[in-house]
Amino acid sequence: MLSRLAFSRSYSVVARSPSFITSSPKEKVSRLSNGIRVATEGIPAKYCTVGVAIKSGCRYEINYPLGTTHMIEKLAFSSTQNYGREDLLKIMEDYGALIDCQSTRDTFLYAASCRTDGLDKIVPVIADTVLRPGFYPEDIEVTKEIISHENDFYAKNPECEPLLLDWIHTAAYQGNTLGLSRYCRTQDAEQISQSHLFSYISQYHDPSRMVVAGVGIDHDHLVTLVDKYFNLENAAWKMDPSLLLSHLPPIDKSVAQYTGGEYRCVRDLSKMALGPRGYPNLAHFVLGFESVGLNHPDFVAFCVLNTLLGGGGSFSAGGPGKGMFSRLYTDVLHNYHWMYNCTSYNHSYDDTGIFYIRASGPPENYVDMVKIIIDQFFQLIVDTIPEEELKRAKTQLKSQIFMNLEMRPVVFEDLARQVLTHEKRIRPEEYGEQIDKITAADIERCVEHLLSSKPSIVGYGDLKTMPSYEKIDSCCATRTTTPLAKKSMFTVLRGN
Repeated sequence: MLSRLAFSRSYSVVARSPSFITSSPKEKVSRLSNGIRVATEGIPAKYCTVGVAIKSGCRYEINYPLGTTHMIEKLAFSSTQNYGREDLLKIMEDYGALIDCQSTRDTFLYAASCRTDGLDKIVPVIADTVLRPGFYPEDIEVTKEIISHENDFYAKNPECEPLLLDWIHTAAYQGNTLGLSRYCRTQDAEQISQSHLFSYISQYHDPSRMVVAGVGIDHDHLVTLVDKYFNLENAAWKMDPSLLLSHLPPIDKSVAQYTGGEYRCVRDLSKMALGPRGYPNLAHFVLGFESVGLNHPDFVAFCVLNTLLGGGGSFSAGGPGKGMFSRLYTDVLHNYHWMYNCTSYNHSYDDTGIFYIRASGPPENYVDMVKIIIDQFFQLIVDTIPEEELKRAKTQLKSQIFMNLEMRPVVFEDLARQVLTHEKRIRPEEYGEQIDKITAADIERCVEHLLSSKPSIVGYGDLKTMPSYEKIDSCCATRTTTPLAKKSMFTVLRGN
């Protein structure tokens, strides 16, 4: 690997003095002269987690072939211009490292967990993966094959959660930013070249859009390593400008525009199964509305609303009684035996958010399923939320936050994402105090906010009885499910 592009390393050795953005007994945040922010959380241990969060993702692909970021994610840690595949495996083995790259709609995360004595070896690997990737033609071809196999898998997998998540964004933000698919279609992959990949990271993997974070790491030591290895002057496209497109497209700075709308995928799911036994023939429905962004005053209230609704599959996963008192369990799954799944979700971004409920059931019950989901939103403002139910939701949300933060990789991601968004980390204790202040009136205000926007809907499976978008929109606007009611024989005979 190294022989094909032998780039010499010429890193700076002396770290420039960083400017501190914020500092507390537990975490420190600094900004280097090149714009990179460095954040650390001091948790003494023999293992540490280190990585970089980048303001990048599929929402910025409007001027590139769709699926570019998906391919970049798949190519991460395969090989770089200073490390071949065998070199990377050797370093991982020597220091017990686990490496990973994940991309979301608005963030790239490159991370590694390793022994603390391997930090000096792991940081340059991450820096090379971000700024000096190989993107060799043979690796690109293998990645295209992987993407093709993944698409086949999703089409045959009865667990369709990733598809529904992607499609509800497509329906909600049609043709812009967050509505661009996170997954690369097989036919789109053929349009993506090495130049597209290098051009994209040259524009969106800029130091000013990065936060390097570490958990269980000395702050000053990490600052020195970042200043030494995250040197943009040694980036692959700086060393060899011919890797880039001849004309770089403009950098997308668009604000997400919520449009509402629908996405329907008609597919025969009756024979879908990954094993010898059959799988229930299910049709899927998703109903969503615009919520709020991460910096909105009602962000925490929407998180409480999401926990209050809760839901899940038709059984309690994760332990006896887990989430069984959430509203979608008690009011939906408990009362409608044919419903296989009913779950609420809230996804917030810098400039917007989407709140939705997904449901799965037999195709012959589709209209009833739609009515039930719409009614769940209406009931939140028709009836006052009992204090005991609200208190339970707030307690559950706080416990989820604190239990998740017992894991070092989760602390890393929380630290990196928050510094990327807020320039600081909001402590879980602060969120706990904000959660305690949420009232029933706050929840009702959030629901009114949701219903004031156009609905976004997704249908998947046998959709012969799925109501039209216009009918569902009318229900949400008039706060009644009457437009979905079946006409009686008497009404039909009268010609109405």
